[in-house]
Amino acid sequence: REKRGTMIDDAMLRTVATYVLYATAGFLFLPAGRDIVSHKTCILPGEKDMRKAMNATSVKVRTFFWGVWGMNHCMMSALKIYALHSGDLTLLKILSVQTVVCLAYLVLCGKSCLAAKADVSGFRNVFVLEAAAITFLAWCPVVA
Repeated sequence: REKRGTMIDDAMLRTVATYVLYATAGFLFLPAGRDIVSHKTCILPGEKDMRKAMNATSVKVRTFFWGVWGMNHCMMSALKIYALHSGDLTLLKILSVQTVVCLAYLVLCGKSCLAAKADVSGFRNVFVLEAAAITFLAWCPVVA
């Protein structure tokens, strides 16, 4: 990977990817954690319109719906942080696939969400960074 005359080497890419993965997985605890404890609270830009478009039709199940949604995102983020910290490449590979699938879902459904005034571009952008970082760390072997 390293070429003569380049300023970016494998170690630097790994360091950047590591920080990006910790930052993106950590960031997702904010909206996901909020979904567990107070799903009605808007904390991110554009969320007020997104909430209207992404609400469960039954008032009785909204708390459950958002709580489960948030819990799943928190667990996925915790697993990503654990896998990275412990060096569990098998788990990182599994989670990289999950992250890429989530990113694909965000990209493929982006226009229909936007048509309903649910701008998911912020989440998509976080997942672009996270997918690049986790995929690199999981699938590119360490060069000695």
